[in-house]
Amino acid sequence: MTYSDNKRDANEPELVKFWRDAGCVWIPMNRLAGFDGLLVDTSGMYIIEVKQPGKQLTMAERARRDEVEALGGDYHVIHNIQEAAALIGLEVATE
Repeated sequence: MTYSDNKRDANEPELVKFWRDAGCVWIPMNRLAGFDGLLVDTSGMYIIEVKQPGKQLTMAERARRDEVEALGGDYHVIHNIQEAAALIGLEVATE
């Protein structure tokens, strides 16, 4: 298994700004991690993969998700602000 693709989704900056504005800490990961970052707030730490709506996980991301979930962990795929808010217990109005 290789982790060669380090492209970031175009919606990542908007989501990271939202989380930071909400008081969270975003720790970006490198391409070998198999996910985009760790999100930390007062309720815990989350493994996050940011995806544009309609895009699928890469093979490497699916492999990492499967590893994490096989151990009972959660691998969160976030597509938009509503999902980003719900993860940390907030609600935002839909447009």
